[in-house]
Amino acid sequence: MRIEPLIEKEALRRRVREIADRLWRDYADSPLTVLCVLEGAGRFTDDLLQHLAERGLVPERLDVRAHRSEGTVLGPVTIEHFDPDVLEGRDVLVIDDLADEGVTLQGILDIVDLGEPRTRKVCVLLDKVSRRIEPVPLDYVGFPIENVWVIGYGMDVDGEYRDLDWIGVLKDDRF
Repeated sequence: MRIEPLIEKEALRRRVREIADRLWRDYADSPLTVLCVLEGAGRFTDDLLQHLAERGLVPERLDVRAHRSEGTVLGPVTIEHFDPDVLEGRDVLVIDDLADEGVTLQGILDIVDLGEPRTRKVCVLLDKVSRRIEPVPLDYVGFPIENVWVIGYGMDVDGEYRDLDWIGVLKDDRF
């Protein structure tokens, strides 16, 4: 197994700062609730919120875990231990690591919408548009990428490589 660099540490830091600047401009005057899709988006969310806090914006953060399979069978998206009613009337930003097929992300948005937020936007670090099945709306995108298996900066394979401070492409016969 080998890893090829895709996005270096400094490029990540710069882009996260740019997204935080946009978020601050968009939400400086309104309370914001951030919905972080774990595990992959945890580090991205941490860094975004740190930059926002430096500007005086401290959103409420809710962490969720979403699933759409049981064993090997794909089904509807479920979010563990989450009541969408807590989002009623709020400005909500869903943060995910990767927009791939869009099916899971759209399922999350459908659940969020049940809570009747005032506004709902989506922020992803990576956009793999070539694999999109569901046309999910992406309001803030870090980087568009090709159809490759990425690791690092919160993303893993079998629990490994999540702690890298850069993003790489996993080169392996399995992927």
